[in-house]
Amino acid sequence: MALIGVHTAAGSVLMRRLDEDERVARLVLIDRFAPAVPLRKAVFSAIDLTATLADGTLAETLARERVETVVHGAFHDAPVRNVEAAHELEVIGTRAVLRALAHDARHLGTIANLVVLGTAMSYGAYHDNPQYLGEDAPLRGRRYPFVADKVAVEREVASFRARSGMPTAMLRAAFTLGSPRTLLARLLARPLVPAVLGRDPLMQLLHVEDLVDAALLAIHGAHDGAFNVAASGVLPLSTIIKLSARLRMPGLESAVRATLDTLWMLGVGAVPGAHTAYLRETCVGDTTRAAAVLGFHPRYSTHDVVTRHVGARQLARPAA
Repeated sequence: MALIGVHTAAGSVLMRRLDEDERVARLVLIDRFAPAVPLRKAVFSAIDLTATLADGTLAETLARERVETVVHGAFHDAPVRNVEAAHELEVIGTRAVLRALAHDARHLGTIANLVVLGTAMSYGAYHDNPQYLGEDAPLRGRRYPFVADKVAVEREVASFRARSGMPTAMLRAAFTLGSPRTLLARLLARPLVPAVLGRDPLMQLLHVEDLVDAALLAIHGAHDGAFNVAASGVLPLSTIIKLSARLRMPGLESAVRATLDTLWMLGVGAVPGAHTAYLRETCVGDTTRAAAVLGFHPRYSTHDVVTRHVGARQLARPAA
């Protein structure tokens, strides 16, 4: 099998878990740079998905290694300031991946299924969101470039799935903790966490280890369709901030948005102003399908996810 994107929060954990998985005979790792950790059965192929002819290089690698399952997780964990480069990697890079898979389907037929690591942020944060968003809910997160790229990826993957008939699992992960790289971890790393005055949205979290568990279920089960993946339970944003030993910094929505944009442009902010919507409105996924079809049952509740993340942060502090 092949894992595309090994330096993300989920990719780095999934890489190690796949290397230890006796059901995986050979692991092909694909990224721009090789992982720093030693692995016993993995081979690495350096491919830049934004490069010209990346699809051909990837197709050759997949054919040479006789790959049967592909996991695509080459996506940014958090917003980056170069939105054009992010779009190139995520959307144009995904097109390269899908062209390589289509080439295999036409000429070899060795690849049997695809797993894509997406995000529940793709639903968008709106006042008219239902209490729990099912997988058939529209993906409306287009006003935030970081999320708009994820929505565009979903469209590309859905089109490929319809054309090829290949079993394709799209995992829509809740806000993830368990790694300092994730968007929420970066927000909670600051002493003051922004909030919208008078609003306290419910939040659904996910530990990175649980996300990897869900990915393994999708990999080995060759499941098809979209799946909301999250911990059990929800918590208000204010409670998450309090459990994280941080201070909530509320302000009028317009002021929060302007402040976040200013800090972002100065290069010291964790998120741009567009993230304000997710500090204002609830965006929670219905995980019934993941439980019934994938058989996914998270190890950690939303409360546990926060406390484990805080504990890991405290343990890491003396070594920093």
